[in-house]
Amino acid sequence: MVTIRVIDTDIEHPYFVTAADEAIAWAREKDLVDDTLHFYRRDPPGISLGYFKKVEEDVNIPQCQDSGVILVRRTSGGGTIFTDKNQLIYGLVTGKKFGNSIEDSFKNVCSVLVKALRSFDCAVEYKPPNDIILNGKKVSGNAQTIRNKVVLMHGTIILDMDIELMGRVLKNKKPGYVSSIKAETGITIPIPDLKDAVIRSFSDQFGLELILSSLIPEEKLKISELIKDKYSSKEWNFKR
Repeated sequence: MVTIRVIDTDIEHPYFVTAADEAIAWAREKDLVDDTLHFYRRDPPGISLGYFKKVEEDVNIPQCQDSGVILVRRTSGGGTIFTDKNQLIYGLVTGKKFGNSIEDSFKNVCSVLVKALRSFDCAVEYKPPNDIILNGKKVSGNAQTIRNKVVLMHGTIILDMDIELMGRVLKNKKPGYVSSIKAETGITIPIPDLKDAVIRSFSDQFGLELILSSLIPEEKLKISELIKDKYSSKEWNFKR
């Protein structure tokens, strides 16, 4: 059976977890590590800016500064999102195909998340190309980037959210479109239970063995370098 490494950094700074996703992808490109599923949450709260997005169009910078919300630009495309410790985020780094196209890979991985959430009696549905919805509202968004035949796909599962804070720090959000599992169902899903459900769903969907592991020294060094030289820099985060 093919194995996938599971890395759980749990709650970390937005710079750290964004750098960790890239460092894991870099290590996979170098064949230093196996395919990896990375779980994390962000604290302090963060805005994850899609690579091609313009800060001035999407983000209320004064509100971020007043509220202690960290802005960081990721390497993948997609929209600009608000995240905090109440949302579980995954990063999947793989040299294998999870579909014959970008659309297929979104569908296949999102189906893993749908199955995991339905195990908690959440009637979620996949909405192409890269969202999961509940009662018509978005409770998960996903994005991906490909470099040197290594895919980094990541996304957030919104278990709960400070909707009021999100509305203050993000511009042009569709009113009422984004919601949370708790707001829509009243269900509080324990983070460890959801991680276990996602692991089981990945195993069932793709016939994989997922093994809990740790970052290797090379990844830790790369994370430190990326935080210093890239993700904490105004040049990177405000490049557009």
